[in-house]
Amino acid sequence: MAKRIERGGAAERAPEDTQFALDPVLTAAWLYYEEGLKQDEIASRFGISRASVFNLLQKARDEGVVSVSLDIDRIRALRLARTLSEATGLAECYIVPAEGNDRPVAERIAGLGARLLERRITADSVLGVAWGRTVMALSQALASLNLPSTTIAQITGSAIGTYDFSPELCTSNIALKVGGRCVNMLAPGIVSSAEMKQRLMVEPIVAQHFALLRACDITLFGVTDLGEGTSLMHSGFMTEPTLADYRAHGAVGFVSGYFFDQAGRPVLTGLDDRHLSMPREDFLAVPTRICVGGGPSKVEAIAAMLRGGYANVLVTDETTARAVLAA
Repeated sequence: MAKRIERGGAAERAPEDTQFALDPVLTAAWLYYEEGLKQDEIASRFGISRASVFNLLQKARDEGVVSVSLDIDRIRALRLARTLSEATGLAECYIVPAEGNDRPVAERIAGLGARLLERRITADSVLGVAWGRTVMALSQALASLNLPSTTIAQITGSAIGTYDFSPELCTSNIALKVGGRCVNMLAPGIVSSAEMKQRLMVEPIVAQHFALLRACDITLFGVTDLGEGTSLMHSGFMTEPTLADYRAHGAVGFVSGYFFDQAGRPVLTGLDDRHLSMPREDFLAVPTRICVGGGPSKVEAIAAMLRGGYANVLVTDETTARAVLAA
């Protein structure tokens, strides 16, 4: 016999006897988005906490049960975004408001970057992906798409150090969410000698990969500062002496395999002769180059990166945007 509970003088079915028990994620999403119930009303109806309802709604977004469409063109039209674009030559700028929840700023930037990429990528796109924590967070925030003819290609060679935000993992995660073809680079990011790099670059499978990268219409990448705690130290690519050498030559930041100084000019050392990454001239020829990044430690690097023209689309946060303007 079905259990019954008394609430407000009326008998109601217990949650396990309702559609809620069969699919709580779908039911909570329906009541919230379609029926207009508040979270505490849903919680009261099913005898669960408001926090549980919040988690169900978050799961609904993560699983693609619901898709929340944000008019990001209005974010692009904000005065601060326009001012930063005009000052730096950006084609587009999207800024996360300072007001928000207590999530790390990189996750909030990644969420907005995911909404942008969902709108920008098409069935015919070839998307080049670099590595990094913000890029990884973006891949996790992407809604599920169905674009089987889209190609997601790795920009830089592989390394064993970045197991939680490696080039391979960032690329494959995005391909999984997009539903497209994943093309990882079957070569290490750093090789033992310049001669080894030259030999690898003419190997058919590697040469074909770099030919594919020249067909990219979008690239997605983060920006890395060279201060203490830089993710380059955890990447498996760099050592402290290597970074010290780049700093000594004036480098202040790094994107997609390229070091640059305060003016955005390339900074090269002997490592570049051993580094497998999309050539800078090919990278700069990509029509849409989306950089996602922000935070106090990255202000100098972002400002220099924009001076060098590496990105023409930036997704950042309000505090960083104001600091970049003042840099």
